[in-house]
Amino acid sequence: MKNKKITALPLIVIAALATIGFAYALLSQTLTIQGTVTTGELDWEIHSPTWNDEYGNDYNASYYPELGSTRLTKDIGSTNVTLLDSDGDGDYDSLLVNLTNVYPWYYTHVAFKAHCTGNIPIKIWKVVFKVNDQVKATIYSITDTQATVLLDLNNDGKNDVQIWWGDNFGVQLHKCQSADMSFDITVLQECPKGTTLTFTIELMAIQWNEYENNVPP
Repeated sequence: MKNKKITALPLIVIAALATIGFAYALLSQTLTIQGTVTTGELDWEIHSPTWNDEYGNDYNASYYPELGSTRLTKDIGSTNVTLLDSDGDGDYDSLLVNLTNVYPWYYTHVAFKAHCTGNIPIKIWKVVFKVNDQVKATIYSITDTQATVLLDLNNDGKNDVQIWWGDNFGVQLHKCQSADMSFDITVLQECPKGTTLTFTIELMAIQWNEYENNVPP
């Protein structure tokens, strides 16, 4: 009986080692996963600017936009809007506004479209007003849904124009979607007569899910 027990022990040990070796072999196997990650693009553009006195007589307005405007019988002042690419990426992101031969209470309404060309949804985050490349005012869509801006365009310490920003400020746009945007310009009493007034409007967009976290300081 003792000899049988001694003979059986190595078989048990061998069987145990075989089991351990089998488990170790499973744990040492390598699993390889291959894949490709493609990042998205945040991109957009401005197009189709129009203004309401482009092909007709002037409009006259009040200091208060809600009072509306009236079309006059003469074509004296004029507005011209040019698209600009401020960062050189091939997309227009700014508006150059020229007011020529305008006078107190001359009024115009400028409309355009913001178009999303990237595959990351965007929201228009802020609008920057510049005169000779100097920032004069900034409005944020989070806090200024119907913002009014006063600009001194000739640095004489007096405001020359009032701008009221209108619709779709902060709207979310997906690829190939566009939104109508617009603003009103009213020339104020202190505007110098017989001069050309120029300013630039730069629109800045932001990734849709970063919008609420970017409240201005």
